[in-house]
Amino acid sequence: MKKILYSFFIIFLSVAMISCHNEKLDTGEPATTGTIDLSTLIVNCDYSTEVLRSVDVSDFIISIYDNKTQTPLAQWKYSDMPEVYTAEAGSYIIKAESGELKNADWDAPYYAAQKDFVVEVNKITAIGDVVCKLSNVKVTIEYSQELLAMMGDDCKVNVSLGKGMLDFVKSEPRAGYFAADDENNRLYAYFTGTVDGFVDTTYREIDNVKPGEWRILRYSLKQNDTPYVENGSFSAGLVVDVTCSVVEHNVMVDVSEDIMEDPEGGNDDPGDDPKPSEGPVITSQAFDIKEPQIITDGLVIIVDVNSEIPLAGFVVDIVSETLTAEELEAVNLSSHLDLAYPGDLRPQLEGLGFPVGENVLGKNYISFDITQFAGLLAALGNGTHQFVMTATDEANNQTVETLTLIAQ
Repeated sequence: MKKILYSFFIIFLSVAMISCHNEKLDTGEPATTGTIDLSTLIVNCDYSTEVLRSVDVSDFIISIYDNKTQTPLAQWKYSDMPEVYTAEAGSYIIKAESGELKNADWDAPYYAAQKDFVVEVNKITAIGDVVCKLSNVKVTIEYSQELLAMMGDDCKVNVSLGKGMLDFVKSEPRAGYFAADDENNRLYAYFTGTVDGFVDTTYREIDNVKPGEWRILRYSLKQNDTPYVENGSFSAGLVVDVTCSVVEHNVMVDVSEDIMEDPEGGNDDPGDDPKPSEGPVITSQAFDIKEPQIITDGLVIIVDVNSEIPLAGFVVDIVSETLTAEELEAVNLSSHLDLAYPGDLRPQLEGLGFPVGENVLGKNYISFDITQFAGLLAALGNGTHQFVMTATDEANNQTVETLTLIAQ
């Protein structure tokens, strides 16, 4: 995690030095630049497709582009990024990428996101949260036990998508990842090999494949009404069959064999309640949660979590240079706080006034009061502390928001 200690002092000194320098030169020419506060950039990942996958964002590549010309102006590794960057006034794009996007590779998820922002003369621009999503297509192969027992070692599935191609051999446990355009991609799957002593082939085309999807191809045996032994299939009239599923918010949805519709399309039944397009909302009535807050005497820090669909989880990860995991463990706490399922930490969390267990699960609103905890942070001395809050509702919609507290 990038260091943001004393970021506000650095920004203040940078602006002050620029101002003094301009006054000293006294060229008479107006200033044309502004400051980008990179210390406010928080990179997170949306794991709605990648089930329980955790990604280290410290090696993500951060790039700044001119919005009009798409010209790259600066690039850093997230962990080595400077606190501030000076740029000419104008419109820009900041991009976060997990690495290089390859046409096809094994176990190579590509996370990416971008955000537009504007730099104004003599002003500081905060970036805020950038949530990266899986931006290539994940493909895995599964076989039924009955089919697996009959398959020879020569069996494989050749999968191609766009310019990428991979051969999934019988024993291949890894996921393949494929680059894809934003819309209207077609995936080709070609099964070949010896099954029960006979060579068989099964070909399948899958339309409407999109970046961010996890496509699962399941191969099994089915009875063929018209056995074709003379063509080399099974003597018992069995043939290899394939179905496709797509993972949406950690839920596997079968894709129709005959009708290839957009798996993310809405339900046409007007009687069904549509799922909200947004997840829980994490905010505060007392301050702008996206802006760092300096801890002062009497500061009340209450975070409001509102959710149209009842909550199924609320997790808080503490990122701090001074309040380390070891120090938290010494007082029977943790840097990873699962308020919905607190376990042995329940007494300590309740003692801090945090909602836990049944006071989170199934609720449409919770109040997360960090005021008492902030007093402990102030006692540690100068430091910057981040509370990365993840709220999940019962439909698996997820919202991540980061609260930054500064003790000085």
